[in-house]
Amino acid sequence: MLDSLENVINTYTKEDTTYVNLRIKFTARKMFLTPADTTWAAYVNKTLDISKQLNYPKGIAISYNNLGIIHHYFLSDPLGGLDYYQKSYAIFDKYPKFNTYVIAILTNIGLIHLEQQEYEKALKSFKSLLKYPENNKKYMTQFYIANTYGDQKKLDSSIYYYKKALVGSEQNKQLLYVANIKTNLGLVQTNAGFIEEGLVSINESLDLIEQHNIESLRVPAYTNAAEIYLINNNIEKAEYFATSSLELNESLNNLNTEKSALATLANIYTQKKDYKNALLTYQKHIVLRDSLINADRKLEIARKEIQFEADKDRAISQVEIERQKSIKNASIIGGSGLILASIISFVLYRRKQDAVSKSKEAEFNAKVSDTELKALRSQMNPHFIFNSLNSIGDYILKNDTQSASDYLGKFAKLMRLTLENSEKKEILLSEDISLLRTYMDIERKRFNYKFDYVIEIEADLDADNILVPPMILQPFIENSIIHGLSRKEELGLVKISFKAEKNMLICSVDDNGVGRKNSISNKNNPESKSMGMAITKSRIEIINKLKNTNGNVEITDKTEGTRIDVSLPMQLAY
Repeated sequence: MLDSLENVINTYTKEDTTYVNLRIKFTARKMFLTPADTTWAAYVNKTLDISKQLNYPKGIAISYNNLGIIHHYFLSDPLGGLDYYQKSYAIFDKYPKFNTYVIAILTNIGLIHLEQQEYEKALKSFKSLLKYPENNKKYMTQFYIANTYGDQKKLDSSIYYYKKALVGSEQNKQLLYVANIKTNLGLVQTNAGFIEEGLVSINESLDLIEQHNIESLRVPAYTNAAEIYLINNNIEKAEYFATSSLELNESLNNLNTEKSALATLANIYTQKKDYKNALLTYQKHIVLRDSLINADRKLEIARKEIQFEADKDRAISQVEIERQKSIKNASIIGGSGLILASIISFVLYRRKQDAVSKSKEAEFNAKVSDTELKALRSQMNPHFIFNSLNSIGDYILKNDTQSASDYLGKFAKLMRLTLENSEKKEILLSEDISLLRTYMDIERKRFNYKFDYVIEIEADLDADNILVPPMILQPFIENSIIHGLSRKEELGLVKISFKAEKNMLICSVDDNGVGRKNSISNKNNPESKSMGMAITKSRIEIINKLKNTNGNVEITDKTEGTRIDVSLPMQLAY
């Protein structure tokens, strides 16, 4: 069959995927039958090159796996083998449909753990493979588990799994594995004390190897047979198998097998009391063992390098994670800083606004105080006080004590009420009218009754329930008397009225004096005529701001006299 397959390959003229598959099939079937053939590496490398040219993943990955097997088993180069296994696994891992191949590759990687005596890792890998539904050769996995337990000297477990593997391999008619299992089973049974079963197993294995020319197993089988026969004190057969194993291994260069065979042969020479050869053989065993130890160190270094690469990848990933965390933290810190800056800016803005507001409030309060002071000063005009006191003095000089007493009484009342009301923002309209009457009476008497006055209140208004700023009209009344009526030859009249209009209280001072244009005082001192107006306007502005109203002062120059209309918000006492 192999010859016909080889003929098909040799006559195939096209290098396509079919050609690659034929070469892979041929390699799988013949490579283990002729492991000493040194051309296998070249043959598999050519298959690999063709697969790469075709960009054929299956061909590339299987070729890497076969190169791993060659290095691992035929060349005693587990480091090179592991490298090719990893390359193969990296390709197959991308394609789920190749899980069957992945199982084989992971098995080989697990075997390297076993060779490195990392038994727990090996058992973990092998036992996990038993759960794969694609693993249709579980007898192989059971065989490797048995080998692992055997190396750990757990002989009962080893025999258990060898027997399970033997059943599976026989059911699948896998003679290679049947022979291999029986080779190892014989040695474990012998070491466990089952001498006869051990001899049966090893002899059945040797028969299968002879019958089917399974050359790949001949050297390890001979090595195990030598040890089994030595334990059975069959020195002659033991020496035969040991020396034959070493001779056959020269072409295979399997160092582990050679090391075991040398150890067995040294013991055989010792049994034969051939101490010289025993010493020489043992020395060769020691040298080879040390060499293998060095090789193990190389493998350990390689393992550490692989671990290093994995750690490096993890470190790079960790750095990236840390970088992302840093970016995230920076964003959070930046965002928090922005929020904090915004809060601080808002607080500072509010403080500034509060400061401005307080400043404006202080400015406003100062204006209120200043206005109230000016209003009080205007109401207690020094000229008015001086003239009033002079008038009282004249009455006294003229012995008109009654007039002096009346004048003094009204003047004292006016001064007292003015001072008392100066502390009030608002008083009742009836109180303000009473105060105005007192003032008007004093002025009328001071100007020798050159004018009369009337005070009118709209019928609907309740003077005892309306609040007004105290003496708000006094400056206008004073202007009417001094600048309008005092210059008039005829009897003048001042009409003071109060009415409601659109929720406002209209307070009017209407005189029939000479008017502002003809007022000599205004012509000589234009600033003095605006004092009362300015103070009243300032008081009304304060009221407007406090009560959010639209109070105002309007001046009407009539043909004869002047009219002042002061509009105030209608404020009720209750």
